[in-house]
Amino acid sequence: MAIQVHELRPLLMDYDIRAEYIEDISNKAVKVYTDSGTYVLKKLPKQFNPAFVDSFRILSQQGYKGYVPIVKNQQLQYITQKNKEYYYLMPWLANESEDELDARHQYLFKELAKMHSRTEREVKLNGQEAAKHYEALLKSWEKSKLAYEKFVDQCERRLYLSPFELQAVTYFIEVSRAIDFSKKKLKEWSEVMEGKEKGRIVLIHGKISSHHFLYDDQGTGYLTNFERAKYAAPIDDFLIFLNRTASSYPTQCNDCVNWFYTYQKIYPYKEEEMLLFLSYLAFPDRICRIIQSYVNNDEIESELARNQQLVNAYWHFKNIEYIVMNISEMEEKKKMQAESAE
Repeated sequence: MAIQVHELRPLLMDYDIRAEYIEDISNKAVKVYTDSGTYVLKKLPKQFNPAFVDSFRILSQQGYKGYVPIVKNQQLQYITQKNKEYYYLMPWLANESEDELDARHQYLFKELAKMHSRTEREVKLNGQEAAKHYEALLKSWEKSKLAYEKFVDQCERRLYLSPFELQAVTYFIEVSRAIDFSKKKLKEWSEVMEGKEKGRIVLIHGKISSHHFLYDDQGTGYLTNFERAKYAAPIDDFLIFLNRTASSYPTQCNDCVNWFYTYQKIYPYKEEEMLLFLSYLAFPDRICRIIQSYVNNDEIESELARNQQLVNAYWHFKNIEYIVMNISEMEEKKKMQAESAE
């Protein structure tokens, strides 16, 4: 639901701010012009992420300054509640940098790496967590592959295939190889994790994007929109970013690989993190879920809609495949160089 103007004036009084002009930005945000500066007021969902506010305390405590801060209200709270709705206020940044897309992302991922580095925490492992995760994930992936194989086998016995079925059969060999690659990397991860007593987690952004990286008047960049922030594995931010970026027409995203290694220069993944990252990223989850949905005869608009879903999932799969293969090749070269230098 959009923010109503009549709601704002009493709400802004909690910040000792008097609005001169209010401009809609989206259904969740407005730009507020005042005699003391310009701000952005955002509405949170009623069931908002409980780690949202804590993320700002953590960043401040760790001395990380590359983020857009939240303005505290007169009760020194980060969030203001009015009429059973929740809001937060931030200073408005000009965001008028003339950086090219690549330069903007290079800067973005340098900042993300710095944030991860500053907020790193060590976690103790009980010796069984990795083994249990490996067994559960392997079982799930093998089940998905078996279901796809069974579906293809049924299709091959028919005289006529629908467009969806024909596409599914055509994609099977590539998808099957991707699942095998994911399983291979997962097994390698499991072997590396044997005997490990410690791991690490970091404060992740949760929805990293160039849209959530803003510039001030001096051209300094800042991360913003921490509404999905939480402590998790360092690999999570890039997994989310790449899966979203790959949802497009077929493309070979060399920039994505470059941005990944821009991050790695500042905060490199450990061996086990890289293996798990490649394993997760390579698994063709979207295609497998769409096939299962078709088998289950889940409701959807039409056969055409089903086919469009599958084609889009295949494009996503191929875009991810290109990134995975490039990173995997580079990691193998680095490993060989390290071994030859010993």
